[in-house]
Amino acid sequence: MSDHTDSFKRRLFSFFIKLTIVALILLVAIVIYFDAQIKDKFSGQKWQLPAQVFGVAHTYRDRDALTKNDLVAHLELLDYRASAQVRQPGDYKVNTDSVEFIRRAYSLYRETFAEQRLTVSFRKHRITGIVDNEQQTQLSAFTLEPYLLDRLQANSYEDRVLVELQQVPNILLHTLLTIEDRKFFDHHGVSPMAIARAMWVNVQAGRTVQGGSTLTQQLVKNMFLTNQRSLLRKAKEAIMALILDTRYSKEEILQAYLNEVYLGQNNRRSINGVGLASQFYFAKPLNELGAHEIALLIGIIKGPSYYDPRRNPERAKERRDLVLQVMAENAIISPELYQYSISQPLSVIPLKDLKKRRFPAYLDQVKAELARLSHLDTEFYSGLKIYTHFDPLAQNRAQASVQKTLREIEQQRNLNELQAAMLIADSRSGGIKAIVGDRDASYEGFNRALNAQRNIGSLIKPYVFLTALESANSYTLASILQDKPIKLTNQQGKTWAPENFDKKFSGQISLLDALVDSVNVPTVNLGMQIGVEGVIKTLKKFSVKQSIPAYPSVLLGSVTLAPFDVLQMYQALANDGILRKQHAVSAVYSNENYQLWQQPDRSQQIISEKVAYLINYSLNQVTKRGSAKSLRRALPGAQFAGKTGTTNDGRDSWFAGYDEIETAVVWLGKDNNQGLPLTGASGALKVFIDYQKSRTPENLTMAIPEGVEMRYFDKETARHSLPGCKNLVLLPAIVDALPEPKSCADSGQWREPEAEEKTWLERLFGG
Repeated sequence: MSDHTDSFKRRLFSFFIKLTIVALILLVAIVIYFDAQIKDKFSGQKWQLPAQVFGVAHTYRDRDALTKNDLVAHLELLDYRASAQVRQPGDYKVNTDSVEFIRRAYSLYRETFAEQRLTVSFRKHRITGIVDNEQQTQLSAFTLEPYLLDRLQANSYEDRVLVELQQVPNILLHTLLTIEDRKFFDHHGVSPMAIARAMWVNVQAGRTVQGGSTLTQQLVKNMFLTNQRSLLRKAKEAIMALILDTRYSKEEILQAYLNEVYLGQNNRRSINGVGLASQFYFAKPLNELGAHEIALLIGIIKGPSYYDPRRNPERAKERRDLVLQVMAENAIISPELYQYSISQPLSVIPLKDLKKRRFPAYLDQVKAELARLSHLDTEFYSGLKIYTHFDPLAQNRAQASVQKTLREIEQQRNLNELQAAMLIADSRSGGIKAIVGDRDASYEGFNRALNAQRNIGSLIKPYVFLTALESANSYTLASILQDKPIKLTNQQGKTWAPENFDKKFSGQISLLDALVDSVNVPTVNLGMQIGVEGVIKTLKKFSVKQSIPAYPSVLLGSVTLAPFDVLQMYQALANDGILRKQHAVSAVYSNENYQLWQQPDRSQQIISEKVAYLINYSLNQVTKRGSAKSLRRALPGAQFAGKTGTTNDGRDSWFAGYDEIETAVVWLGKDNNQGLPLTGASGALKVFIDYQKSRTPENLTMAIPEGVEMRYFDKETARHSLPGCKNLVLLPAIVDALPEPKSCADSGQWREPEAEEKTWLERLFGG
C-alpha cells in the first residue's frame, strides 16, 4: 500500500513538473509573441496618421489694403480670442485704431516661426504700422499661421493630433497622474494594490464601480486589445503591460498614452489623444487651455460617452468640478484658481460650429488633385502635409455673400430653391482661394462649382471679340458692326434668328459698345465674319476641353461649362493673357517635412499682351457704363473688369469679374433648370458686389503695354483720324496695325479745338 502511494505521489509530482514545464514554455511563448507584437507596433509607426490639409500662410505688409475688422475676422477664423489683457498666444485686443495680439508659433514646410507679440495700426482701410512689442521695433510685414482645413483619414476612422511630451502642460500631466494612476512612476506596469483595492470596492458595491488598471494597462487595452470584459483579456492586458514597462521608458509610455487615449466621437471619427480633444472641445491647442478645461478633458477619460459635455453637460460639469477639487487638494492649482475655475462654464464649442469649420466644396477639389498625383507612394499618406491656396477670409466672405444675396433675391422676387456656385482665384498664380458649391456651405453633396454643367450665355462674348481683335489689321475697338435683324439657315434648312435682349436694333454699333452693352446680333454678325471655328479655337486656347460643335448659337453662349472652367477662362484675361493652370494644392510634404511634390510653375502667353489690354479695357467699360454698371454705383472709385451672363429664360445668371489681384466667378440658377426672372446683372452680379463690399478691393491698374496707344477714330466710319475732327472717339489701339491717320480739314468736318480749361493754379496766377 505504501509503495503504491509513493508511486502515485511520484507520478503526480512528475505530472506537475511536466505541466509546470509546459506552462512555463507556453508562458514564454506567449511572452515572446506579445513582445513581438508590442515591439512591432510600439517601435515603428504607432498610428496611421491623417493627412493634414492647410490653407495659405498669410503675409500682411505695411500699407496693404486691410481694415481693423478684417484682421479681427481673420484672427477669429484662426480661433484667436478677444481678451481684456493679451497674455498668451491666441489672445487679441482691439483698440481705437489698432489690434494687439500674440501670434501663435507655427511650422510651415521646413521652417518654424516663434510666437510673436504684435500691434498692427490702421487708417483709412490700410495698415499704417506693424510693431513687434517684445523687440520694440517697426516691422515691414507679419504673418499668420495657415488655416487647418481638415484631416483626411486613409485607412481608419481614428483621428489624432500627435503631441510630444514636452508640449503637454505640466498641470495636465500632474492632473492625469493624480486622477488615473498616482503610482505610475513606481509600479512596473501593473499595480497589485490598485487591483486589490478595486476588487474590494466592487465586491462591496455589488457591481463594477472602480477599475484597477494602470495607465500602462489602459494603453495596452486601447492599442492591442478590445473592450471585452473577461479574465482572459485582463490576463493578456497584465502580461503585455509588464512587457511594455520593461521594454520602454515611463516617458515613452506616457507620451503614447496621451496620443492614444479615447476621448470622444465626431460622427464616424473617433477622437484619440489629448491634442485632438483640445481642438474638438475647445478649438484651442493644448498650451492655451485653462485649468477648468484641462479638468474637463481629464474627467472625460473615465467615460467619454457618459461624460460627453455636449450631450450631458450637467454630468460633465459635476465630473469636471470633482477633478478641480482633487487638483486643489493636491496643490496642482491654487485655492484662488480653484474658485475661479469652478465658476467657469464648460465653454465647449457647439458641434454645429465645428461643422462650419469644414469646407467640403474646397476639399472636393483638393481630393481630386491628390488623386491625380499617382506617383505619391501610399506609404507616405500617413501624416502628409498638404498645403493649398485656401484663404479662410475669402471663403467666409464668399459664403456669407451667397447666402445673404440669395435670401434677398428670393424675398424680393418671391422665389425659392435658388442655388449658387462661386469661385475665387489669385489672378497671377492661378491658386484657388475659395469655392462655394452650394448655398449651404457645409453641404457635402453635389458640388456645383466643380460639376454643374450650365450654358454660359454672354460670358462667351469677350472671346468672340478677342478673336476678332487678334486680326489687328482688320478690327479695332472702333470697328462698325451691323445691328439689324438677321436670319441664319443651316444645311438641314433650320433657321435661327437671334434677337437682342431688348428686342430693339440700332442699325450699327461699334465693336466696343457691342461688347460693353452685351448686344447679341452684332456679336453674331462679328462671329460669322471671323468664323465660328476661330472662336472655338480661341476657347481651346483658354483651356476649354469640351468638344464644341461649330454652330452659330455658340456665339451667344450655347456652350455648357462648369463655373470652374469659366474661372480658368477669365483668370487668363485678368493675368494679361497669361494662362496658369488653376489649382488648389500648392505643395505636398511628408510627416517629416520632406517635400514630395510641388505645383509646377508653368505659364503660357496664350494671347498677346496688346490684345489682352484691349479686352480688359472693354471689360472695365462694362463695369462703368455697360451691363455691369451697377458695380460702379455700388463701389464708386473702385476699378474692376467683368462680364455679365444670362441664358434663355434666365435659367442661368452669371458674372465673372476681377480686380488687380483676384478673379471671381458667380453662378445662380435652379437645379431643375427652371427659368427665372433674373439676368446676370440682377442675380450673380449682386453676389459679386456684396462680396467686394466685405473686403477692400485692389483697383485694376491695366498698364498700357508697349505698342498700344490712345488714338482717335471716326464714330461713323471707324477711320483712324487725326485730332480736331468732329464726331471722334478716343480709344486704345494696336498702333503698328493702324493705317495712317486721315485729316478731315478739307472735308468740312473740321472744328476749332476747344480751349483747354485752365487749372486753379493758372487762374490764380493769371497764367
